[in-house]
Amino acid sequence: MNITYKLTLNQYQEAVNFHYKSTKRPLFVAVFVGLATYTILVGTNFSNTQEVINNVLVAFFSISFYLLFTRIVTAYQAKRIYTKSPLLSNEMKLHISGKGIKQNRTNQTKTLAWETFSKWKKNEKYYLIYTSPHQFNIIPMSAMSEKEIEELDAYLEKYITKKIK
Repeated sequence: MNITYKLTLNQYQEAVNFHYKSTKRPLFVAVFVGLATYTILVGTNFSNTQEVINNVLVAFFSISFYLLFTRIVTAYQAKRIYTKSPLLSNEMKLHISGKGIKQNRTNQTKTLAWETFSKWKKNEKYYLIYTSPHQFNIIPMSAMSEKEIEELDAYLEKYITKKIK
């Protein structure tokens, strides 16, 4: 099976956001929300209405700032990586077979055996195939037909046992 595609900046950023949805970031948000709630409950004199309102507003804006800040930093880092990496914006040609995935990027040919990959996941737009916990290859579904998607699913399920939900 052969797949040819070129990732845009927007596609790369969407794939990076998809990657972060299964990391520990939601746990950090939950801990931060828990600490903010604990601070409000312990440090507030509930007989003083102004203090209650102030503490609730401070907690709300702190949580909002944290969520917005992490989203902005993620988008900035993804854009910086995409613009600095000549490989990400070039056309990618993949040959997928029982031996592995052969990548052909502008005069570079490299075959990655299936043992190289540790896990994979997909959503309605992308496949992410991991070589390490923080390094992954992106394959957009828009570059494939339904038959190719089924064939890739079969290869991934056969050779890479760990699928992330």
